[in-house]
Order: sequence, then C-alpha cells, then structure tokens
Amino acid sequence: MASQAVVEALPLAPGLRVLDYCAGGGGKALAMAARTGGEVAAHDADPRRMSDLPARAKRAGARIQAVASPKGVYDLVLCDVPCSGSGAWRRSPEGKWRLTPERLDELTKVQAGILDIATHLVTPGGVLAYATCSMLAAENAAQIEAFLARHPGWSLEQQRQFLPGDGGDGFFSAQLRRPD
Repeated sequence: MASQAVVEALPLAPGLRVLDYCAGGGGKALAMAARTGGEVAAHDADPRRMSDLPARAKRAGARIQAVASPKGVYDLVLCDVPCSGSGAWRRSPEGKWRLTPERLDELTKVQAGILDIATHLVTPGGVLAYATCSMLAAENAAQIEAFLARHPGWSLEQQRQFLPGDGGDGFFSAQLRRPD
C-alpha cells in the first residue's frame, strides 16, 4: 500500500516529537507510533474523524495523544492533506465526476494553507512531510514548488509519486526540511 510506504519513507526514530496534523482516522499516527516507540500527537480539523482512535491505539499498544490545537514544535509534522483523491479513482470512479476546476482550485488553496500553518509547528532543522492520494501535479509537485517559493530557506529532501497498480492507490509524498 502506498499510504504505508509514505510512513515508511519518513525519517522516524525513537525520541522524536511527531505530529500527524491531518490525522483522519489515525492510521498513519498509529504506524508512526509503532516506528518510534513513542507518543505521537494527532490532530484533525474535524475531531470526529478521530473518534475511534483512542480504542485503536489501546488495541495496538500505541500512545496517541489527540490534540485539538497543536502547541509547541515537533521534529516531524505529517500533513496528509485533503485532496481530489485522484489516486483512488480506480476503486472510487465517481470522484472524477465531482472534481471541477473550481473544486481543484479550492483544494489547492486549502493544501497551501495547511502547509503554511504547519511551518510554525516544525522545529528548526525538522521535517514537514506532505502527502496526498492524488495523481494531479497541481496538488503535488506544483504545490511543493509554490511552498518553497513562499518559504525561502526550506529545502526539498525527497519527493515521490506512487502510481496506482498492484492493488494500491496512487499517492504523492514530499519531505521538506526547515532551516536551522
């Protein structure tokens, strides 16, 4: 699964302070907690999406702290942002009929806003990870280029497009390093 590969690609290590900023149901937060062996903070704009996360974390033996409003800075902040879902159209084809140029513009603005907010949550020298389940350049490479233009000093450490196939969805991920 590409979403698991996104977490596998993150520079996670024991002792890191980690935030899953767009946690949704918390699957990536659970995977990050398993990799670090420590506590992971989880936030979502709609906290109801995380309603079963405490029970899932308990079953997994993971320490997940749901936070309504993240405070302080983190060594790693993952933003798996709202997107068109174009990487999953193979199994949810109705999504392509809902996407209009106006909706794509709205989504890219939301994505940029999330990235801009998240910059304040990353410790100097830390990593801001960006992910979508999209195949569209506007939500992926173009979004990263625009971010780097808005935030001088940040650098692109890694980016990868996961193509749909072999039963997995299409995904995009990028890792951005905050200057020291």
